[in-house]
Amino acid sequence: MPPGISAPPYTTEEKQWLRIHFEDEYKFLQMYGLSIYDEDDREEGRLIARALMANDD
Repeated sequence: MPPGISAPPYTTEEKQWLRIHFEDEYKFLQMYGLSIYDEDDREEGRLIARALMANDD
């Protein structure tokens, strides 16, 4: 991830979207080869999820 870019925690709506489409954040991150135990991976996952949500409209 580029320096200075930060992905804030998921909103309630974003968490709901993840539950509907991927069951939970853990399974979503696994699909992308990311770890729920690595904060950088989780941040990257939030950016990916938000891009997917934007295209889901």
